[in-house]
Amino acid sequence: MTQRSILTKHAYFNNKFFEKWAPYYDIFEIILGPMRSKAAKLLRLPKKSKILDVATGTGSLAIALAKKGYQVTGVDLSPDMLRQAKKKVEPNLNVKFFNLDATNLPYPSQSFDGASISFGLHDMPPEIGQKVLKEMRRVTKRGGSILVADHLEPSSHWFAQLFHPIIRKYETPNYVPFTHIGLTNILRKAGLHMSEKRCWFGLFQYTIAINQ
Repeated sequence: MTQRSILTKHAYFNNKFFEKWAPYYDIFEIILGPMRSKAAKLLRLPKKSKILDVATGTGSLAIALAKKGYQVTGVDLSPDMLRQAKKKVEPNLNVKFFNLDATNLPYPSQSFDGASISFGLHDMPPEIGQKVLKEMRRVTKRGGSILVADHLEPSSHWFAQLFHPIIRKYETPNYVPFTHIGLTNILRKAGLHMSEKRCWFGLFQYTIAINQ
């Protein structure tokens, strides 16, 4: 399968999958919301820094970052998820959402102080995940921070291993390859290396990579 056909297939599947899930997705924020808030604190950038939030979904991490005083741009393939995100924006927050393909971002190189992606990589085929991370690197300034949050690999913690069979029932088919490859290897293949990593209840991980 060519890279173009992989991209086309993923975009179609992504939009169909999240068209169904978008109205209910924020139910998971009961669990994921506190984790995203903790993850947002890892960036440690000056207020008004420009942040790109990729695969922003219903905007929970983008909004958490905006509440810390950042200027946030959230992008996502799914128009249905973005409709939910826009409903949640408070008037005083500096956050905007756009329906864009993160494998081909329309922003100049080094135009953001930092970037983030939460619970998006495990929904992508590995080839697309690599392109997304490389685009995040491209648009992030040298020395800028890239925040990544996602599922913890079952091999890393007994709690993640216990819940793995449950999680795979409701996740996309890309979840299992993601856990087999591992976030550390995924980042390394994109030219990124972790500078800080934390686990949350043995189920989730969030890390910072510095764009060198």
